[in-house]
Amino acid sequence: SASAIRPGAKRPRGRVRSRLGYDPRMPKPQVQILVCLNERAPDAVKPSCARRGSLEVYHRFKDRVKELGIRDRVMVVRTGCLKHCSQGITVAVWPYNLWYRGVTVEDVEEILQTTVLREGEEVKRLRMPDIPWE
Repeated sequence: SASAIRPGAKRPRGRVRSRLGYDPRMPKPQVQILVCLNERAPDAVKPSCARRGSLEVYHRFKDRVKELGIRDRVMVVRTGCLKHCSQGITVAVWPYNLWYRGVTVEDVEEILQTTVLREGEEVKRLRMPDIPWE
């Protein structure tokens, strides 16, 4: 829709837009940071990331990505359950396939500086153990 186009940006016309099915100038992220925001009822047996503060973690990632000027290549995405409920707030970073557990607002800067800006270097202390999905 017209409201999805940035103000002042020229819309692709006719055949280009219809042939591709999307705006070809749309940025394509090189890195995606997935933050679990799954929420369960207060009396649920399994814990959930939202109750542990994952919304604050998500917003810190969004704010820092913007402040660092890397929004054109890094997308922060809120997700449903990432299947590691017992491990605390779960964050996955693609395309590096790095999974982190127990992530806090204070860990966001280290993940960005190490994993994102150093192109896939792992924050070892936050490594998700090699366990089955829950």
